[in-house]
Amino acid sequence: MSISSMRIRSMVSAAAALALALLPTRVAQGQKLDRSIRPLAPAYKAPVFPAVNVHTLPNGLRVAIVENHALPIVGVRAVLSFDSTADAPGKEGVYAVTLGMLREGTTSRSAEQIATLVGSLGSDVSPTRFTTVTASADRSLALMADMLTHPAFPSDALERRKAMQATAVQRQLQSPGTAPRRALFAAMFGAAHPVARSVLGSDATVKSITRDDVANFYGEYFRPENVTLVVVGDVRSADVLASVARLFGPWQGHGSPYAIRAEPAAAPSATTIYLIDRPNAQQAYAYVGQLGPSHSAADVPAMEALAPILGFGAQSRLARNIRERHAYMYSGTLYALSWQPEPRPSMLYGSGAFAPIKTDSALAEWISELKAIRADRPPTPEEMASARAAINNNLSTALETVDRLADRLATYAHAGIPLDFDNRLARSAATLSSADVRAAAAAHIDPEHLAIVVAGDRVSLEPTLRALKVGPVVVVDESGKRLP
Repeated sequence: MSISSMRIRSMVSAAAALALALLPTRVAQGQKLDRSIRPLAPAYKAPVFPAVNVHTLPNGLRVAIVENHALPIVGVRAVLSFDSTADAPGKEGVYAVTLGMLREGTTSRSAEQIATLVGSLGSDVSPTRFTTVTASADRSLALMADMLTHPAFPSDALERRKAMQATAVQRQLQSPGTAPRRALFAAMFGAAHPVARSVLGSDATVKSITRDDVANFYGEYFRPENVTLVVVGDVRSADVLASVARLFGPWQGHGSPYAIRAEPAAAPSATTIYLIDRPNAQQAYAYVGQLGPSHSAADVPAMEALAPILGFGAQSRLARNIRERHAYMYSGTLYALSWQPEPRPSMLYGSGAFAPIKTDSALAEWISELKAIRADRPPTPEEMASARAAINNNLSTALETVDRLADRLATYAHAGIPLDFDNRLARSAATLSSADVRAAAAAHIDPEHLAIVVAGDRVSLEPTLRALKVGPVVVVDESGKRLP
């Protein structure tokens, strides 16, 4: 689609006007700024998200469309309702291998031909996502459909993909934060739970994957009823539906959508510290977490406000306490809400890198802040205003670009969250009170049943962690298995 010179001039004028509006107000001559007074957050103004038009093809494929004609850009995401938790025991990593193999050739195109076509389109087109100019949207969608619905799985490419994934497994094992994160999930969900497994699998399981394994996994799970196409940008809904019906309509499914396995998470146990020994390590990595509420819970907006107050962001209580006041922490995200697809519960967890001799003190302050927000230190008016502003900024950021909105809707589609969730959150956040947030904290934060994973030098860490007396200290290996 071409843009007229008039439209370009209009866009430039609008940008110039916005820039002028954002210029800071000058201080009058002689006026003094009182820097001891912290400026209040601006009044909360709920952003409004555009309507999502949802349609379902006869073969079960769902299409979610958001029209936005501000710029000639289109973002498309093919959202799968399954993930690596569908890997069969002993074949962990087959989901990731299969997904990678979709780019290795189709029944009508080789991998080289796909790469050449992608180059001519001017933007990366994968089997599950692309963002491009409107003029290239139809051809990009056709390529996505071909890769997603007609894979060839050439044997030589499979060996190359397996080698690449095995290398990625080794890099992951060498990442200092990966092992404690997996150990945390094992502690929260149980070591045998699919969520606790690596998306990439292990060296042994990846090597065992055959072409039949890939073809069988594809046939079992890659079906139209397990896919939602999210289309955002400069499109007309009728045109999108016509293209999708033409390209994806012949794709035949089984008729029954995939349902996330409902393995129950492990029963919460008393707060326990899991210690991973890394001899002579100069830093200690710590994760603190527990299971959280379902995204359908009535107090989810209050939990969203709790995150920036408690631990997400530089002005949160945990950041100001552990990082600024005591300087115990090098880096990290101290507390955030992470959604899982239903029927799995969400997760409340945070992480940080600490000086080993201060890790026990940092954890003591961490647990103290969790207890305080439930009991004697409810959010202040200033914290509530900042939390509303944080929610507003987060939601507004999602509206800034086609990419961001498409990615956000894709996240919701995968997790089973209603696609109008952000409008509900925006409306609720405007009326949240300190009592609402405190009640949510009391309902969902449980300092007596935390999983704490620390990776560092056992010799220096173990005595101080035991002296904390917040719970038993259990020594585990890099996969989270208990050691003698």
